[in-house]
Amino acid sequence: MKKILLLIAIALTTVFADPSGVFVDVELLSGTRQRAQFLGIENDTVSLGGYIQNKFTVVKIAKKQFKKIVDEKGNDLLKEAPQPAKTPTDPVAKTKPSSSSVAISSDAISSAASSSSVAISSSSTAVSSSKPAPKPIKTVLVAYTAEGVEQTIADQFTGLTARLLMEAGENPQLIRKSDIKNCDDNICIQNELSSYGYRSIYFGEIIPNIKTDSLTLNLTHAFYEDSLPMLHKASVNISRKAAFSDAITNNKLKNQLLDAQGKETVKIKRDRSYIHIETDPDGATISRSEEESICKSPCTFVVTDTSKFTLYAYWDVDRHLWGASTSITPLPGDTVHVSLKLKRVAPEIRIQTFPEGASVYKASAPITKRSKAIAKTPEKIPAYEMGVDSLLIRKAGYRDTLINFFVAPISQIDLSIDLEKLTDFDEIEKQNKWLHDKKMQTIGEAFIGGAAGTVLIGALLMYFAHLDYNDADDIKNDLKIPGAVKGENYRNKVKQNKKLVDQGDNKTIAGGILLGTGAVLLGVGLYFYF
Repeated sequence: MKKILLLIAIALTTVFADPSGVFVDVELLSGTRQRAQFLGIENDTVSLGGYIQNKFTVVKIAKKQFKKIVDEKGNDLLKEAPQPAKTPTDPVAKTKPSSSSVAISSDAISSAASSSSVAISSSSTAVSSSKPAPKPIKTVLVAYTAEGVEQTIADQFTGLTARLLMEAGENPQLIRKSDIKNCDDNICIQNELSSYGYRSIYFGEIIPNIKTDSLTLNLTHAFYEDSLPMLHKASVNISRKAAFSDAITNNKLKNQLLDAQGKETVKIKRDRSYIHIETDPDGATISRSEEESICKSPCTFVVTDTSKFTLYAYWDVDRHLWGASTSITPLPGDTVHVSLKLKRVAPEIRIQTFPEGASVYKASAPITKRSKAIAKTPEKIPAYEMGVDSLLIRKAGYRDTLINFFVAPISQIDLSIDLEKLTDFDEIEKQNKWLHDKKMQTIGEAFIGGAAGTVLIGALLMYFAHLDYNDADDIKNDLKIPGAVKGENYRNKVKQNKKLVDQGDNKTIAGGILLGTGAVLLGVGLYFYF
């Protein structure tokens, strides 16, 4: 009995004790990866240990389900006779501080490395006697590249970025692109570094902007959480003449790094930028798309943002328009000089709707049944005045669409509108009533137009009848002259007199009928119109 109890105690101790084992990285054939304690292989079964809900648990899985089991030294424990794995040469760790690789010849990098150990050579591995501490993220900063810019400027920005990385808790290793052999682009370098365990990789680039006399700093960050990287790119524009003071002002460089890391940037006070513009000829109106007008050239105005925008200049003489446009990127604290030569333009607004056949109205007044459409889509309408304008698009069965746009001094302004089908019953009924009233008004206008024509013809007939009566009176008076011989001539005048009277009577009757009909048509037309 005592022997049985002893065997049970040993079994329980074996089950519930925390077996000691080496920490390994395992990968199953299904692609699942996990870190655990390796407890051994017996009868083609692998025993792994780990904590689940604060309780040490042993899991046994068939050996054939594993792709690899690698210890911290790189040995594959699935092999029957594991050999020490050959450690590949780290392309970053093997670089020596030289003028062509890591030791970038600038005081900025030297001072950056002095206050914190920037590990240029191979980094040491910290081993804990109890639980292994999480491995620090291996970070590489690939030095800024620059074409058309002095190398010392690129080196100093590399040093400033390295310093900011150290202050952020990362210990970057600095290399140049030339240190990674057989790689000509960032993707190749990124893949090469990630294969050696570098999870946070930064690339710097400086691009000169000759037109605005500025520099664009690009910082690309590749961060590996899994096998695929997350990429962030951040850019900042700085003045070329005062590059470093401008980059440091208002945390521009720090915000660029935070943006590249996918973090929230520090809110900064916007600098004032100045735009000076001249035109040929002078006196042109200067405007942006969101403003009616800014000033008359030549002039200087202030902007508080650094985003790229389009600037327009136009000159209207006797309804003949002259204009020009250009894109501008403001420089904080600096002045951008712009010169434009105006050319003759005839802007047209091309309106297209889906579906077609919509009526276009001026949006300056409410749309009523008496409102006149200025076009039917698709259509082009000329533009005579620059600035912000509005149009209302209406089509039966579709919701009214109000569009606001800027009339720029260019040859054609394209407006494309997708109409939304009406589904609300009240809106449909309201539109149907408007369409009915519009139709009645159209009918009324037709009747009024017909009445006007009828009355005009009737009035003309009455006038011609009056002329016939006058001619008949003249003949009658001739016949009353004493001594008139009642011969052939007399009888002819009598016949002519009677004919003129008959013609006058017929014209009077026809004119009266037409005047009456016109009056009726006018009444009906006014009824439908109002």
